[in-house]
Amino acid sequence: MTVRAVYALTGDVRDARVRAEALAVEQSHEFPPELAPAKAAPSRAHVVEVAEQGPDLALATIAFPDELAGAELTQLLVMVFGNCALLPAVRLVGLDVPEALGAAVGGGPALGVAGVRRALGVAERPILATALKPVGLPTEDLAALGRAFADGGIDLIKDDQGLGDQHWAPYAERVPRIAEAVAAGNAASGHAARYLPCFDAPPEHVEARLRIALDAGAGGLLIVPGVGGLPLLRWLARNTPDDFVLMAHPALLGALAVSPTAGIAPDVLYGSLLRLAGADVAIFPSAGGRFSFTPEECRAIADGCARPFAGLAPSLPAPGGGMRPDRVPELVDLYGPDVALLIGGELHRDGDPRGAAERFRALVEQAA
Repeated sequence: MTVRAVYALTGDVRDARVRAEALAVEQSHEFPPELAPAKAAPSRAHVVEVAEQGPDLALATIAFPDELAGAELTQLLVMVFGNCALLPAVRLVGLDVPEALGAAVGGGPALGVAGVRRALGVAERPILATALKPVGLPTEDLAALGRAFADGGIDLIKDDQGLGDQHWAPYAERVPRIAEAVAAGNAASGHAARYLPCFDAPPEHVEARLRIALDAGAGGLLIVPGVGGLPLLRWLARNTPDDFVLMAHPALLGALAVSPTAGIAPDVLYGSLLRLAGADVAIFPSAGGRFSFTPEECRAIADGCARPFAGLAPSLPAPGGGMRPDRVPELVDLYGPDVALLIGGELHRDGDPRGAAERFRALVEQAA
């Protein structure tokens, strides 16, 4: 069995075959083929196809022996996008992983779309998500916001990705207080909001901070895989309760996906790879916000979260990055019902976060 990766090679297509052959060697042996011992031959990658897409673009499909990944996510990442991350005009645009290897190296979301809906008690409509902002507020203010959003009907209430262990809202103090406030809001409103504290702990603090979140009754975690790594996301997916929602934030990952000729295509990065590592919900910058993704790229990301891939459960796309409540009908039209609509700062604009949350929910229910 093989892992197949597709690379977009920008440049004169007359050189594409030579570049593809060199890429196959670079990503597997990283050794001159003429010097490689015969016994190492089974571990070398091979070019399957080079398809010209125009005078300056070719798609190279490369097959890697699945044993080359060693049943580890870390090695799979090195295999398909290790040294070639250093090469200009090479972009990973497609990935196909055998089901057995996908289960071994990642396993995918523990909940996925169906599990998140079940945990939140939301059968069909889009999921509502927001962030506790801005960084710099003391714990009591963040807890009051969490209560207001839970009262107003938000489903996923996450920390902002900039909330760590700062002195104005220390992690060990903040997480229990906000979890308590969200639980109180649920008890009063009958909603089932989940609080997701930001989890970008240094390795030496991972287990202690996870224990704090679990003991506090948090409903999941906001992971920042660009900081902590995809393997941390995978570890958390396998070492947290069955109904724990893991949401992945794109901070630091963006540099991998913004170039049209290098890095990793957004649907592979935010769809396939985050899903493989265990993200139930994958945040990405939506078109029309503060960032530069196109509607086509965003639709491709949503497709990457949902299409068959390595036998894994689908994940929930979460477009964010400057979204507004008045855009809800447009966003639902673009992404469909299986989406988590992430609106942050705009819910604070009129100074009534609970009212803003209620209006946000009404718009979603009307558009669904």
